Amino acid sequence: MSDILFLAVRSVWHRRIPTILTMLSISLSVALFVGVEKTKDATRDAFSGAISRVDLIVGPRTGSLSLLLYSVFHVGSPTHNVSMKSVEYARSRPEVNWVVPFSLGDGFRGFPVVGTTPDFFERYKYRDGYSISLSTGHVFAGDSDVVVGSAVAQTLGLHLGDRVVLSHGHTEDGDGFEKHEDHPFELVGIIAPTGSPLDKSVYVSLVGLGEIHRGLGGIGEHDGDEGDSDKHHDDHGSFEEKDGKLVVTSVSGFFLGAKNRMDSLNLQRTINTYDGDALLAILPGMAMGELWKNLSMFETALSVVSFFVVVAGVLGLFVSLYIISGQRQREMMVLRAVGAGPSAIFALLAGEALCLVAGGVVLGSGVMYIGMNILKPWIETKFSVNLNVSGIKSQDLIFAGCLLMVGCLVGVLSSVKAYRSAMHDGLGTKF
Repeated sequence: MSDILFLAVRSVWHRRIPTILTMLSISLSVALFVGVEKTKDATRDAFSGAISRVDLIVGPRTGSLSLLLYSVFHVGSPTHNVSMKSVEYARSRPEVNWVVPFSLGDGFRGFPVVGTTPDFFERYKYRDGYSISLSTGHVFAGDSDVVVGSAVAQTLGLHLGDRVVLSHGHTEDGDGFEKHEDHPFELVGIIAPTGSPLDKSVYVSLVGLGEIHRGLGGIGEHDGDEGDSDKHHDDHGSFEEKDGKLVVTSVSGFFLGAKNRMDSLNLQRTINTYDGDALLAILPGMAMGELWKNLSMFETALSVVSFFVVVAGVLGLFVSLYIISGQRQREMMVLRAVGAGPSAIFALLAGEALCLVAGGVVLGSGVMYIGMNILKPWIETKFSVNLNVSGIKSQDLIFAGCLLMVGCLVGVLSSVKAYRSAMHDGLGTKF
């Protein structure tokens, strides 16, 4: 058997030009297929790990996907606000351990701004319970402090102490609708990379978010009489002045943690039937499952495309071996003359196909892993996706094993033609 394998390797090397081309075709197919699967897994992990240890997300009554997208991924915006009375009602429930409100709507040079409380950095978790940590600086303490994600700092070249001017509204070009030049913030902290939407967000206090709209009496609608300039609200939440201090009266929503996770369903039902605001409470895990269910058709489409690319690579291998087998009559006749039986010839050609497929799998997988590790920092900064490609999973081994088996089968099929041609033409073939 070792002699047959040695002969197969020498035979492959003898026809190295077509062999290299065929191997490259297989390796590209393998790299694309494995790359697509790894990207799908990384994207799923990034989405699933964007929020953890939060039992409920509560916002205005819209839809579960809409609430999940704008509260966690900052995609879209709430239709209306949640009053602080509703926040305090949820906080007063005996089953509730903590509540963290948030307000959305402003932007900073293309990145979303989140108004929240310092408790956010302690309570909000990501990727199976990881806590938010700062690579430098500290959590905002004053109404003019701002904390940014790692991707924001790296993309914009920000450092501690920099002046940050927010914009009203969050637009794709990053300019917003109007800059709040009259209330600049000071950068006091940068969040360590998380591979989640935290990296591409800007965080200020709720009161700080209200302060930048204090002088914009024309934004949004007014609560009360037209002349009442001490009370305003817009899509960021509402606020009012009491004794010269700004008081937040509504927010975009809030995160909630229960004392016992078994109480989450009862809390969800209680909040959804609350008589005050029209509220919607969702379980993040269930909403994430609904999101992936809606995206499953795109995952399937990617898998089908990459699968047919692999099929095209295998067909290329079969065509290459089939054509070459018709040109190897003399070699087959010599092997027959020295006593090689059908099993030896089949083993030889199957071994050649196995060498080609094995080389393609190793080369394609190597290119994919090296390429994705090189691109990993850029992908994490650009898309906030934690690209984990360090380990080889069981599905990778199953895929490689199946491809090797198909390669052996292709080699056996092509050897049938070579053997029959040698038997038909005999030693009298003219050269």
